[in-house]
Amino acid sequence: MRCIAVWLAAFVAVSPGTAALAEDWPQLQKNPGHTGYTQDQPDPPYRLKWTFEVVEPTHTGSPPIVAAGKVYFGTNWGNLIAVDLETGKEVWRYTTGSVIFGTPAFEDGIVYANSMDSRCHAVAATDGSRLWTFETEEGILAGPVVADGKVFIAGRDGFVYGVEAKTGAQVWRSPIGGPVMATPAYDRGVLYVGGGDNRVYCFDGKSGEQLWKSNKLPGMAIRDYWLVASGDSVIVSTQPVRGAHAVHHQLDQALMAPFREKNHGKMLVQDELLEQVRAWYAEHPHHRTFHVLNAADGKEKFIAPIVHVHGGGCTGPLPVIGPDGYAYVVYALVRINASGWAFVGKLDLSSGKLAPLIKDRYWIDKNEWEWQAKPGTTLDRHSPFAVGFCVSDQSWGPARAGNKVFAVRDAGWAGGRAAYGYIDLKTGEDGWLEGADSTEIARGGSYGMAYHATASSPVVTGKYVIHKAVRNVVFCLEGQ
Repeated sequence: MRCIAVWLAAFVAVSPGTAALAEDWPQLQKNPGHTGYTQDQPDPPYRLKWTFEVVEPTHTGSPPIVAAGKVYFGTNWGNLIAVDLETGKEVWRYTTGSVIFGTPAFEDGIVYANSMDSRCHAVAATDGSRLWTFETEEGILAGPVVADGKVFIAGRDGFVYGVEAKTGAQVWRSPIGGPVMATPAYDRGVLYVGGGDNRVYCFDGKSGEQLWKSNKLPGMAIRDYWLVASGDSVIVSTQPVRGAHAVHHQLDQALMAPFREKNHGKMLVQDELLEQVRAWYAEHPHHRTFHVLNAADGKEKFIAPIVHVHGGGCTGPLPVIGPDGYAYVVYALVRINASGWAFVGKLDLSSGKLAPLIKDRYWIDKNEWEWQAKPGTTLDRHSPFAVGFCVSDQSWGPARAGNKVFAVRDAGWAGGRAAYGYIDLKTGEDGWLEGADSTEIARGGSYGMAYHATASSPVVTGKYVIHKAVRNVVFCLEGQ
């Protein structure tokens, strides 16, 4: 292993305005545990503040971050780009030697970006100048995690590194079972890493000592996204071995089609079907893709009745966790196919009970593609939640802002304006972000739908909602 720390200054001089603020979103899904929660809650009406066309491809499964007045993201051409939060204008760009797949991280005036050039790059947030690099044996696909004065780097070389955030000096190195392809999560002094052997490894963040490793999880790979860690739970998603279409076909024949036939013309109540899904997974454990583990020992807490919403057979969406301790997750149900039919539900992390946030609103019509409105009501087709699904041939995590859960439909090809929606957890109201016209914003990018089997969560900071769309357009909406 080659460990290189190129230190260009004795210490980083952190000037005023370079420290992360409470309303910033300085790491993947806001924090080292990737819980995706902020207390900020931008309310409607929303307006388009700016757009930034990247003009080079990006890995769309990697959301941007926001800190010190800038928006940061990486590209497939190896550039780390900083955009002014208020104007949407490029401030600087820093070039690495290869693709930046993972989301960058920010702390104390430094932006950290992992590259497939086998290095973690530490860059000054003020001007994009290089501070140091840390080299591993293979390219780094997962994003960096910053906590407690360290940068945690998990690479494709089969090792996890704890590195001093200021200097780039290695503190510890620990082996792991195979290459890492999903960003680790850190919570309460402990780092959780998904290995290439489909096990989750737990390390002490201070010493690098391995505390436990889980049993091998069902599925082909832990990849594309990230782990989520909060309190006594660690959540990980795996890629199905047989592919999403094959699993969905089996589920549809076994559960969904009989349910649709039985309940045709009746009000949709999902609780019965959710318990049937849990029982089916108990009989077919090799098809499970959503896993909740005990943070203390890595053992499975319960079987979650969650059918992942897929895109090209990749892993399913990761949830967000709010201060109430519930996980809010996107899942598929009733009619499973390539276009989602997905809901947002509230998962009790103690019992495993899943409660849909919107239910008893629709009738099932086995012969119709879309949901049918409850008698005496109409559905607002401009709301992705009103028509029952919030994604289209995609899988990605939502974000929670105050009492709102934001989620994104595939804006790369969605014909209507209902690409960006929300559910208010207090009132039950759902709606769309009026300023987000997907035709105007997201379909005008330079690189088609890019890697549209994965797509990024929205980022919420202050009164802004920011998203990097699948056609490689970054845009900012301003709420109230």
